[in-house]
Amino acid sequence: MYLIPSDSPFWVQSSKILRPTILLISLLVGVHFIKPPLNYAQQHSNSQAHATALSLARARSLLQAGKVEEALASLREIRLGTSSDSDVHLLTGICLAMMAQPIESSTELNEAIALRPKYAPTYMSAGLAFASLNNLEMALDHLSTALRLDPDLPNLRFNYALVLSRAGNYAESEKQLDIELGSKTRRTPVSLDFWRLKARDAYSQKKWQDALYSYTRVRELEPDSAEAYSAIGECLYSLNQPERSMAALQRSIVLEPDNETTHVLLGKIYQSQGRDEEAIAEFEIAMRLVPDDREVIFRLSRLYTKTGNMAAASNLQKQLKTSFAESNVQSINEQKATVLNNTGIELERKGYRLEALEHYDQAAKTDTTNLVFARNAALLLCKIGRTQEAIERLKEILAIDPDDAKTIQILTVANEIAAGNLSEKETLPESQR
Repeated sequence: MYLIPSDSPFWVQSSKILRPTILLISLLVGVHFIKPPLNYAQQHSNSQAHATALSLARARSLLQAGKVEEALASLREIRLGTSSDSDVHLLTGICLAMMAQPIESSTELNEAIALRPKYAPTYMSAGLAFASLNNLEMALDHLSTALRLDPDLPNLRFNYALVLSRAGNYAESEKQLDIELGSKTRRTPVSLDFWRLKARDAYSQKKWQDALYSYTRVRELEPDSAEAYSAIGECLYSLNQPERSMAALQRSIVLEPDNETTHVLLGKIYQSQGRDEEAIAEFEIAMRLVPDDREVIFRLSRLYTKTGNMAAASNLQKQLKTSFAESNVQSINEQKATVLNNTGIELERKGYRLEALEHYDQAAKTDTTNLVFARNAALLLCKIGRTQEAIERLKEILAIDPDDAKTIQILTVANEIAAGNLSEKETLPESQR
């Protein structure tokens, strides 16, 4: 059994990535390791030890059936004083964690570890219990200890990777999954949960090619996964393959019609191709799903203006102004975005290009109305060799403002670089404040 993430797509709100959710039922991962010692009857013939063994077996069965309170009651009846005390404390701690009692759970888990300090399954189960309580620091500490004690413990490395991903350490999570994958033989099946986590880690790092590969594996194992199709569509879009991207996104919408982000991405592709009416249709759906998405409002107002629907454009512009006025964030967002952009320029000058790219992207998301920030991100992508991704972003900017001279200039150079004229990279302009 694995520590399984939520089945819901993890980019359902304004393109923000939601981290995988740890399910309480996953605490049962370690339960099957908790068992009386071999030859228990011969070693412990007294009635107390026999009663303890029966109570532990009953508690495990109740936990596996989801009857947490009954399992806890069974454990409370056990008289301590046998070699199974560690198991009693561990199961009690798991029950309390599943009942959202962190202090009491922590006490029991620590007691279990103290009684059996070099037993990896105890650390593993304790780590998952702490994870369910959202104490990720303690969870990772216990899971890493379990990994040092027994690197080959079944399911341990996967669960460690999942908690790392939950904590936002996608790169280390991906590293652990690669180790796990390398340990498998060709005939060993790789689970859907494994590929989904690997795909999410790559996606979270914007490693589009790796994410595309892993999400393709997800789709093979789960043909009707809206998440997989949506992510594949975004990966292909970022790799400047809009036609293939559209096919994947359209399939995702069939499977999950109410995913606002998929509609927005499809609308962007239509907009960049000059298919204004289709773009409008997608943005209108996205706006019905998330009425306050300022980027959608902004794009839709520009499209209405372009197609001559001035009344609708005026209404959206008023809505956008009202939204900013009510939340009083426009000037704050502009300031934040400017700081992010300027910091990105300084990082780029010092050679920290990936960090600079992250700042440009954040600036563009913070202030969606200022195309300078998005242009700086596309420009840097071109400089670091991610030319196809840069071209797609530049086309997206021109779909909003076809007369942007700097964007046209950069796109011309990017197309030359993509055609193999690498020396043209030297003619790229500096990022703009």
